[in-house]
Amino acid sequence: MHVAPRGGYSIKNSKQFIRRYESYLRSTLKIAQILLSAGNLDIPQPENVSIANSNTITLEMNTPEYRQDIEQRLKFVDILVNQIDGKQTSQRGENAREILTYLELVDDEHSLGKLDCAVTDDGHVRWVCPEHYDEVNSIDKLNSYINDFKVMGGKFDQKTREAVVFGMNVTKRNVKMICGALTKGFNIVKLVFQDCSFNEGYLETLLDTIINRSSIRCLNMTAVTVTKFFGGVKYTCKNMVVEFKNESLKIRFTDSYHNGNIPMLNQLLLRNKIHRTLNISACDFLGHESDLQRCFESNRTVTELIVKYSNNIDILNTIFDLKTNALHQLKLPQSLSIPSILSPFCALLKKNTTLVEIDLMDYTGFKEEAFIIKLLDLLREHKSIRYLSLHVEGIQLSNQKETYMIKSLRRDKFIARLCISASIVSREFIEALYHASKVNDTLTYMNFYDSQVNDEDKAQLHSLYETGNLLQLGFYEQSRWDVMFARLNERPSRGKSKKILNFILIDENNLQGKQRIFIDHSDPKFV
Repeated sequence: MHVAPRGGYSIKNSKQFIRRYESYLRSTLKIAQILLSAGNLDIPQPENVSIANSNTITLEMNTPEYRQDIEQRLKFVDILVNQIDGKQTSQRGENAREILTYLELVDDEHSLGKLDCAVTDDGHVRWVCPEHYDEVNSIDKLNSYINDFKVMGGKFDQKTREAVVFGMNVTKRNVKMICGALTKGFNIVKLVFQDCSFNEGYLETLLDTIINRSSIRCLNMTAVTVTKFFGGVKYTCKNMVVEFKNESLKIRFTDSYHNGNIPMLNQLLLRNKIHRTLNISACDFLGHESDLQRCFESNRTVTELIVKYSNNIDILNTIFDLKTNALHQLKLPQSLSIPSILSPFCALLKKNTTLVEIDLMDYTGFKEEAFIIKLLDLLREHKSIRYLSLHVEGIQLSNQKETYMIKSLRRDKFIARLCISASIVSREFIEALYHASKVNDTLTYMNFYDSQVNDEDKAQLHSLYETGNLLQLGFYEQSRWDVMFARLNERPSRGKSKKILNFILIDENNLQGKQRIFIDHSDPKFV
């Protein structure tokens, strides 16, 4: 056993989190302490350690000194759990699914520690890292699965773990063989069907296995024909890419509607039993919003919805008019960019009674003063929404936008993550941010882009980062778009530091407790 190979999670609203999941935390702590003391727990170098915490990571992770340090950390968490009165007892089942609402968005891809669900021959489930996945089954069995797949007519690349089926009428026997291999440890990362045909019933069986009981991370279907039970074409999937990342289900067609989009989405949602997050593009369903709404209502497993390019009022109506009350989180990337849609969006949001978290943070911020005012007033009276992520542009000294933002930061407790762009940040605004983080204990994420903030005000916010009130803090001379674009196109081989893109305010000399330095993304000494 070893610690999962990732840097961990930052938790917002930590006191409430500990109260709610006290029994889980105690069990986990006890297991970790026993394994550590028995020498049965390896601690590998995490990949995604933020600069702010890099001084706590040594090169030799399994030295006695480091293991002693880990023991002290576990004791600290144990003390913390005991100090907080657990007035809210932990509950199993549905309430446990809310854990994602407590996590800072450091795991947008839902990698869950980069672990995969492996099923043994006797049906037991193990969550293992990629290096140990194949050890669940013997090499002989894996070779047998590969040979069976090739005999069927498929191609399999053992290096990339990509399987391709081309130009086949996929039979019941083929589906049985694929499903049997997948559920017994055949590690396929990407599965491609091109110019193939399926009976609808066989496709349902295959999708159920792929979605819920396999290692597949990507399913690609191109020119796939789905036939009726007694013959005849029911629909054709022109092109579809589905990415499975544990609890996240990302589905893309071709950014335009085709007659196979709705029935294929419906099949995926009907089969899905484990993925809580659905990520789609609104462009794939324009003109067929009522069909899309029926798809959403066919599956209640999804609690978080991410809809890209939501600039159509019919799409928004589809989201907010759902009869199911399972949807708790809504994220609208690259959306609401048409001014005329902002007021109808607010009206729809006002009527909603199930959303707990709404994310309106994007590459570009909202400039419309009237929208910001209306949104803040609306959320102040909202019955269910507790967390707002927002990106605002163009705050100027004493304008209405600044006045209302200051008022909300001081009075309200729903602004959890905030980006400010192309703004002049006053002392009064800094004080409001400080109040929201320190006193209200709600604001945990704060980034400034292309904005004027003096060094004294930066230092005051940095003090919140040092005390743990702010979990993420950054100041950038560029726009958020430029910073995010640079992050996506970063090339580690050219010597750029990955750490600079964690968007965290850094104390370069933290080990010695010396001068604090506010690092800009463009600083040449990190290139």
